[in-house]
Amino acid sequence: MSLMPVSIVPPIGPDFGRVELTLPEGMTVAEIVEVALAEASAGVVTRARIWLVNDRGEMLLPDRTVWHRIRPRPGARIVIRLVSGEMNLRNILTIAVAIAAVAVGQLWVGPAILSATGSTVLASIGSSVAAGAIVLAGSFLINRFFPPPGGPQSEKPLYQISGWQNSATPDGVVPSVLGKVRVAPVFAAPTFSEIVGDIQYVRTLFTFGYGPVELSDLKIGDTPIDKYDELDVEIRDGYAFDSPVTIYPRQVIEDQVGTELRRDRLRDDTGAIIDVGPLTPVTRFTAGDAVEANVIFHFPAGLIRFNDDGDARTTSVVVRIRQRLASGGDWIVVTETTFSAKRQEGFFRQFKWTLPSRGRWEIEVTRITSESTSSARSDRVSWLALQSFRPEYPVAFGKPLCLVAVRAKATYQLNSALDNFNAIAERLLPDYDHVTGTWITRKTRNPASHFRHVLQGLENTYPEPDSAIDLDGLEDWHDFCRLKGLKYDRDRSFESSTWGALTEIAAAGRAAPRYDGTKWSVVIDRPQELVVAHVNSRNSRDFSWSRNYIDPPDAFRVQFLDQSADFQAREMIVPWPGHTGDINTTEQLEHPGKTDHVEIWRESRRRQYEIIYRPDVFTAVQDAAVRTATRGDHVKGSYETLLSTMAALKVTAVRGFYVTLDGNVEMEAGASYAVRFMRQVGTGNAASFESVLRSIQTVAGVTDSILLLGDGPVPEKGAIVQFGLSGEESIDLVIAGVQAGEQMTTVLSMLASAPIIDTLTDAEVAPAWNGRAGGIVGADIAVPAIPVVTGTEPYFDEDGLADGLIVLMIPGPGSTAEVATFSLHHRLAGATIWSVVTVNASEGSITLTGYGSGATIEMQRLATSTAGYSSPWSSTFTADGAVDGGSPPAPITTGSVTGGTASASFTMSTPNDPSIVEIRLSYGVNADGSGAVSITPSFAAGPLGSYSRTETVPAGTFYFFAETLNSYGTPSAKFSLGQATVL
Repeated sequence: MSLMPVSIVPPIGPDFGRVELTLPEGMTVAEIVEVALAEASAGVVTRARIWLVNDRGEMLLPDRTVWHRIRPRPGARIVIRLVSGEMNLRNILTIAVAIAAVAVGQLWVGPAILSATGSTVLASIGSSVAAGAIVLAGSFLINRFFPPPGGPQSEKPLYQISGWQNSATPDGVVPSVLGKVRVAPVFAAPTFSEIVGDIQYVRTLFTFGYGPVELSDLKIGDTPIDKYDELDVEIRDGYAFDSPVTIYPRQVIEDQVGTELRRDRLRDDTGAIIDVGPLTPVTRFTAGDAVEANVIFHFPAGLIRFNDDGDARTTSVVVRIRQRLASGGDWIVVTETTFSAKRQEGFFRQFKWTLPSRGRWEIEVTRITSESTSSARSDRVSWLALQSFRPEYPVAFGKPLCLVAVRAKATYQLNSALDNFNAIAERLLPDYDHVTGTWITRKTRNPASHFRHVLQGLENTYPEPDSAIDLDGLEDWHDFCRLKGLKYDRDRSFESSTWGALTEIAAAGRAAPRYDGTKWSVVIDRPQELVVAHVNSRNSRDFSWSRNYIDPPDAFRVQFLDQSADFQAREMIVPWPGHTGDINTTEQLEHPGKTDHVEIWRESRRRQYEIIYRPDVFTAVQDAAVRTATRGDHVKGSYETLLSTMAALKVTAVRGFYVTLDGNVEMEAGASYAVRFMRQVGTGNAASFESVLRSIQTVAGVTDSILLLGDGPVPEKGAIVQFGLSGEESIDLVIAGVQAGEQMTTVLSMLASAPIIDTLTDAEVAPAWNGRAGGIVGADIAVPAIPVVTGTEPYFDEDGLADGLIVLMIPGPGSTAEVATFSLHHRLAGATIWSVVTVNASEGSITLTGYGSGATIEMQRLATSTAGYSSPWSSTFTADGAVDGGSPPAPITTGSVTGGTASASFTMSTPNDPSIVEIRLSYGVNADGSGAVSITPSFAAGPLGSYSRTETVPAGTFYFFAETLNSYGTPSAKFSLGQATVL
């Protein structure tokens, strides 16, 4: 069975408390009124006025005595308007003021002028638009149907993984994740250190806000957490039944101290030690209500000593800890502990104990061991932190939160890196399922579901019941958003009113919030077939229209978090429709909650089409008792000021096909004209109404009578006809704003319905998107300069024999080209064939091998850029290769090595060989000396000499070698000095 829509409009107006229902078609008007006003008194029913409205027009029904004979035709809307009876003007105004007060309380009143990111001509009920702006940022609003979010938001900058640091926001806004977005959560509790043995761990508790939230792709910086070792993660999605986290089970307050503990010796004026120095205690206070305390110590240079032979030995430091109540009293010794270690690297230790009673305590830490007087001992110690423990759970919040607890070991991988922990977060909330027609809790990005959540979710202190929400309207909007691909994804971790949140979310779905005094709903900006009312010179007055002329920019510039780039900040340039050539002028446009580049393109283009096809704002004043349409309704407008050919007139007489009007119309020769009027079809219970369009005979001049052409119905006496050029007797408008006027009137603001906006938007195809900033640059055709030779060196092979030449080069001056490689032509002087060798320019040299002792080498040089362009070959230049140094000198036969701290000590003697001029030391992991690394530089030596050296060497266990060199750099065989360990 088909249904027909019925609207019940209260005396205050259709904006507040308008009731929408549907009844079966075929009912009479009397039956409809009886059902619709079933609970109304007889006096209320007598004050009901009935309109029949369809896309062709509207008609006020005659006296209620004939309602039982009228059956509306399919497609008509029935509007029941309740006219005020015994209520006097003061009572009506009292109600109006009360409703206005509620509106202000809900932050309905928005600013008059907003940025170009808005979505309507009027910010909201009660707001106004400043006229005369000629810049796009102002005039753009005049072309919009929906309000932008009002007022500034205390919002964090656009989220970027690179360099992001998690925030601590005590007493701040609890985040609310809607949709799907990468989030860097805030700290839910302070981070604190834990010392296990000598190793530091860090325990942290984050919150992603109200739950439940599903997390995925957890990262530290840009690196997934599963790439890290020694990292424990515990997740609570944010359900009421979640168990407490175990990694961070109680309250811990960590105060950083960072003070070195010292006990300096007493010295005289010359600096000589004369006595043991006094104790120098350091004091701090625990947090209030503490039950346990923990002191963390740091030994930044290790704790170690070396004996006279350079061997590492264990050493100790004694530290005393005392306590007393913060209010004062006698000190109580907690411990006098001895820390011992043989470690050269920094490490941590801690001491934890239970306080005598719960409260705030003063803690004193004192170094008992005097300062060391030996450079062979390292025993510096600092009081790093004081921790206070309470047994209570760290999070005290009345609503479930999504929590992530992390325990990380301080390693080379995780070194102060937890400050940029982040994850993909997706909120689970009631979402309409169009297949089953039910609401299901699940992940969703649909603005309609977020809209309902704002009204009923955990974030709302006073959640609305289902009876206060137009669920049918939200379900219809949900389908609209689903089919149009409209989404909302945002981490709402900033302050905002409920109305502001609803407005922003609704704008993401091409809608605006509406509250009629009984239910929350939305008005959707989309083409409408049903005409709710006619607005013309017979039922309104003071009609006017205005247009702001603009010079549009070349493009809109939109910044957003790009879901295709892991929600990194990106910027899209959306050219103005039809623009070609360079983009020189842009204006910034915002799309809060949009992360899909396809949607960004489409919705930005829609904004541009709105500016183009809604250039005018129409206003008219209508008596409150007459108005049946409200914000968002589709109406037909007919005003002489729009077209001089338009007219709304009453029929005074009908003679056959001749119709006499109560005013004159003017026609021009050669033009076609028509009239539109309502007429009754059928009689009795079968009666209905239809809008009839009839062509008329063109009679040039002014006349009050018209002749209908052809066969067809004629209007009855007293009917209202709309006269005009054929196809232009009325225009399609949508009501964008409703404001109270003087003497119980209403000021209507209207825009062109312009269905072409949706047609063009639906046809938009977003271009390919890669998120790169700027265009692709052209090829770099710069030619590099010929490289410069900075020097040459002889080259010897591993056996010390002359083998060629090392040529040192740098890029030549005078060119901006980026040099990639160096090349050398080379040949023996007098030869005819060139050989070529090419190396990466970063090496800075080319080694030429295969040349005998003292050979003269001819060369040419060339540089090649990263784009593949090469310099010319240089002119030929020559250099002499290495000269053979003859036989290697005699090797060392006696010597030894001793390992130390970051160094090794060597002793050796040279044989009686006059060719010895240097000794070279080396070390390696192989006993035969292969792969040994030289300890440079070599040092001068001679025959029959004894030498002692201490050289810096990396930590480890190595074999050490010595070899003699002659004046040509020819080395002897390596002599093994033995194996040693360097700390």
